[in-house]
Amino acid sequence: MNVDLVVKNDDSLHIYYKKGGTINFNENESFWVRVKGQNKNQKVAIEFPKDIVPNQVRIDFSRNLEQREIIFNKFEFAYRGNSFVAKGKDIYKYFRVDDSNTLLNKEFGSLTRKDTTTTVGPSLYPNGYYLAVKLDELKFKK
Repeated sequence: MNVDLVVKNDDSLHIYYKKGGTINFNENESFWVRVKGQNKNQKVAIEFPKDIVPNQVRIDFSRNLEQREIIFNKFEFAYRGNSFVAKGKDIYKYFRVDDSNTLLNKEFGSLTRKDTTTTVGPSLYPNGYYLAVKLDELKFKK
């Protein structure tokens, strides 16, 4: 998975994945990806653990309280030479905002934390089974 982001301060992404039909995410099926802060778009490569081909993904974007917003421009999933991409507003066909901790400005693609005093940052959950269907298509595409 590759994501195109603007992350101005050093931070981390917490990636959760599922291989079955549920979206009950847990720490045992997750990993962290460090992101170096930059004032411009950057492509962040997210490599899932060996032998893991997820069918659902959750992204938690920030633990850094100084991170005011993250601009999420695009994502791409690739598997065995096949890929699919979503950018801009199309991202939200596949992901939904966790309303308990995330504010979204769809026009600019900016994600911010609701409570600026907690390290719980913005997060995106799968939007129904749209992501699972696309990821399954990648696995079985010839």
